[in-house]
Amino acid sequence: HQDRDEADFRWPVVSVSLGDDGLFRVGGTQRGEPTRSVWLKSGDIAVLGGDARLAYHGVDRIRFGSSDLLPKGGRINLTLRVVT
Repeated sequence: HQDRDEADFRWPVVSVSLGDDGLFRVGGTQRGEPTRSVWLKSGDIAVLGGDARLAYHGVDRIRFGSSDLLPKGGRINLTLRVVT
């Protein structure tokens, strides 16, 4: 998906990962462009700003059982953005 809900794209989108690892993929601003992937672990923060602000991105997979933060496992993502 792309984060296009805000009126002002100058502010970055900040994503905080908690719990099980997630495979985060980010591409370009057009579908079909090359992508890069990185495993986000509990406590990791991803910041999409500048040219990456409108890049397609998402979590492809979750590595269940990789964290003991949540009693029943799973992943929580906290997304921070400026909405005016």
